[in-house]
Amino acid sequence: MNKSRSERLGVVLDLSRRQRETADLYLADAQKRLKQAEAQLIQLQNYMLEYQQQFTQAGQQGMTTNSLQQHQAFIGRLEHALRQQHDTIRVSRQQLEQVKQYWQSVYARFKGIEKLTDKARTDEQYARDKREQQEMDERSQRNRTFGI
Repeated sequence: MNKSRSERLGVVLDLSRRQRETADLYLADAQKRLKQAEAQLIQLQNYMLEYQQQFTQAGQQGMTTNSLQQHQAFIGRLEHALRQQHDTIRVSRQQLEQVKQYWQSVYARFKGIEKLTDKARTDEQYARDKREQQEMDERSQRNRTFGI
């Protein structure tokens, strides 16, 4: 027997559901990466503040030229790391936005297929109910015709 329209759509719906679940994972991963990058930025900023405070305290007690150059070089490396982390966050945000757009399209497609499948099931149930009603009407008519 041929499969009903809702059964055929059910196969497509299952495939679409798997794609949506995969998109859910992509979205969660992109959000996680952004949060990790932001947390790392905060750690770097806190470390920079601590180091600058230590530098200030050391400067008040007096420093050698060599020590001053080492501190300044290290602060330069920290500033470079902060710029890189800002870039990482910017890229992570862009990637998250792209993944959100992909997720939205996959989710919308899934919802459309789900709606179409539900309508097919409703239409098929309506057709079955109508057939059953016709059969009952025919039986009732036959019973009246034969006086049963």
